[in-house]
Order: sequence, then C-alpha cells, then structure tokens
Amino acid sequence: MSNEIGEYEFTVDWFTQNEHVWRLIFQKLLPDAKKILEIGSFEGRSAVWLMQNGFNRDLGGDLYCIDTWQGGVDYEQAQIPKIQISEVERRFDHNIEQAKLRAPHVKLHKIRQASRASLVQLLASGHAESFDFVYVDGSHMANEVLSDLVLSFALCKLGGVIVCDDYLKDQGQNPLFVPKLAIDSFVNCFVGKVAVLGQLPLYQLYLRKFSS
Repeated sequence: MSNEIGEYEFTVDWFTQNEHVWRLIFQKLLPDAKKILEIGSFEGRSAVWLMQNGFNRDLGGDLYCIDTWQGGVDYEQAQIPKIQISEVERRFDHNIEQAKLRAPHVKLHKIRQASRASLVQLLASGHAESFDFVYVDGSHMANEVLSDLVLSFALCKLGGVIVCDDYLKDQGQNPLFVPKLAIDSFVNCFVGKVAVLGQLPLYQLYLRKFSS
C-alpha cells in the first residue's frame, strides 16, 4: 500500500444526499460507535464515509461490509454493464485502501458472500446484539430485504440504529421488486421493539432498537 493519500474512484453517488442525517445520528445517538455493519457496499462510498466519520478517530472500531460483487437484478436496474462488475469490486478495494490511510484505527472486514448466509454466520459466531449501526442496502427484492432486516435486528445492539435504504424508491413498481413492502412489514411485525426516528427525510427509513 502506498504511503501517499490518493484519490477515491467513484462513478456514481447514491449516498451524499443522506450524509447530513447520518452525521446527526452519529453525533447525537451513537457518539461512541465501535462496530458497524453494512449490507451492500458497491464501490464503497458509504463505507469510506463510515470509516472516516462513524468512529472515534483515535479509538477506531470494526466495519463489516457484505456484498457479492457479482451483479444481479439491482446492477441491471442501475444499468451497469456486466463487463464492469469486476471493476466495481476493484474500485471498492481501492477506495477502502485510501480510507485506511485516513482512518488507520478502523478495521475493515470484507465479506464477499450473499447477505443471508453472511448474517447467519455472524450470528452463529457470536456477533448477536453487538452492532451499533446497521445499514441495509443490499438487494431491493422485497423478500430478500425482509430477510436482511430480520437478521440485522438480531445483530443490532439495544439502542443501536438500523438504516433502511431506498424506502421510497420507485413507487408504482411491482411492490415485490422494491424495498418498501419489506420495510413496512418488518416495522409492523417488530412494533414495540423498534422505533422509527421521526422528523427525518423518508427516502431512507431510520429505526432504533429498544427491545430484543
């Protein structure tokens, strides 16, 4: 790894619009976050932000990033040609290496696997109720989003925050192919265990866990 801090390589920006809300969450609710989980990493833009802003700069912490980097329906919806899929993972790796130079106390755990298997393995290996912040941004298929949310709830600690991306994405499409149905189902089934953080933009939905 070079000793010089170079430039990040990003081709799209689906994150910056949410940055101010995330900053508020970490400042007000999670100032001492030590362990963060991201489901769906793509080129690493949100992961890079988390490495640099989600942890105490001196103490650092652990960031777990789960993605297959193998394409699929969501890549097709984003109009990413198959020939560029390997480049997405290469850019993720490059961007993480650059972020490590800026946030040397953060340990990055890259998990190249489908989310369901990865989340189950994390639970089985002792990570239950240990994550301060969980970002659910993998598949947009409703059944897969629901699975990710249920397993994420088990991994999130009491007082932790779960962020559901793309809550209002593509309204009017088949509800089985967008996250909203799954997110609404999860919130309704886990009423009394999670609270929706109000007075925040609704493109993402922000939940806080207050009961197991």
